[in-house]
This record gives sequence, C-alpha cells and structure tokens, in this order.
Amino acid sequence: MANQLKIWLTKGLAISGLIIFNVQPVLAKDILVFAAASLALPLQEIADAHAANTSHRVRISLAGSATLAHQIAKGAPADIYISANQIWMDYLTKKLPVVAASRLHLLSNKLVLITSAKTIQPVTALTTQTLDKLLQNGRLAVADPDHVPAGIYAVQALKRLNLWPTAKDKLARMNNVRAALAMVERGATPAGIVYQTDAFKNSKVAVIYKFPASSHQRISYWAARVSQQNDPA
Repeated sequence: MANQLKIWLTKGLAISGLIIFNVQPVLAKDILVFAAASLALPLQEIADAHAANTSHRVRISLAGSATLAHQIAKGAPADIYISANQIWMDYLTKKLPVVAASRLHLLSNKLVLITSAKTIQPVTALTTQTLDKLLQNGRLAVADPDHVPAGIYAVQALKRLNLWPTAKDKLARMNNVRAALAMVERGATPAGIVYQTDAFKNSKVAVIYKFPASSHQRISYWAARVSQQNDPA
C-alpha cells in the first residue's frame, strides 16, 4: 500500500507540476515553490527531476499552508503555491496573489496515527481506552488545528470517533505536520497524527492506525501559479 501511494502521489505531482511549470513561459530559471510541509519528500524528487531535464532550478519552501498563504499575501515572491486544503487556496484567490485560472486539484492523502518504531502498539480499533493507554502521561503531537490543515483534519477525526474529550487537553500543537512528525521521531511525544506520506519510509516511526476517510473532510491538495505582480522586486 505504501509503495502504491508513493507512486500515485509522485506521478500526480509530476504531471500536475509540469503543467504548472510550463504554463508560465516567462518564469525565471529559479522557480520558487511554496508548498505544504507534508509534500517535502515527493516534491523534492519531482523538483530534482525537473531541474535535471530543464534549465529551471526548482527551490522549495516548506511550511504550514496557512503560514505560506499569509507570506504570499504579504508579497513573498513565490512562483507556485501548493496548499493542503482548499481553504487557503480560496483565501489567496480572493486576495488575488494567485492566478485563479491556474488552480489545479493535485491529489489526496490519508491521516494516520503514529508512534515510535521502538514501541509499536498496533491498534485495530481506536477507543478512549486505547488512546489513554498509548499516551499515558504524554501528549499527542498534531499540527496546530487553529490554522494548519493536518491539524484541522486531526481534530475532525478525533471528534468523529468520540475521542475529543480524551485528546483535547493532551495535544502538542506544532507549527506544521512535519514538526508533529519530528516530535514522535525523537520521542518527545508517544504518538502523533500525521499524513500517511509523512510516515512513508520513515524508519523512526510506525503507523499503528489509519483513520477512516469518513472521519474527516476529504484531504485535498491544490496548486496554483502566483501572479507576477506579487513579486515585490
């Protein structure tokens, strides 16, 4: 399943990325992509391949979708914006920094519960009891649900599974989903909720539960070209 997801994700980004890169013939040789942190690994592979086959060097700036959207709205000179949900793409569309006609739905993802690879505790049914046992006196690492898509999806899933009363006071709120992943990697928290792509081929963490797609809004990644007028230079 992991290999299939990786292939599907990379292929989807590659095809969509090439479309976006090629619709703007006046782009400079250096293409700056502002992208959701959860796309770090596959997007870097695509950027490297694109740079090897063209005269464009692709640079990637990774952060939470909200953080990047606010930076672009303030004039950050990005060429491409990739968001982990539609909300922040709509935000930039209304404020005009992104070219509405270039908006493209890229792909989806899955939400998973992870622990350290050293303490794997497979979970067949995520209940209040299993979550309590897993966390004990520790915290649950998530991207900040106040503005980061991964955190928003995580809270939706916890509420849908009736786990919110148990989890709400135990959240370790991080700036983005990769930061939540890092908390589990280094053992700062016993568990975390991240995207499946974040845990892919990561020897430091283990996926112990996959949240049902019905437990949260559909995870959707959107991409668009940033208007040239947005470049303060």
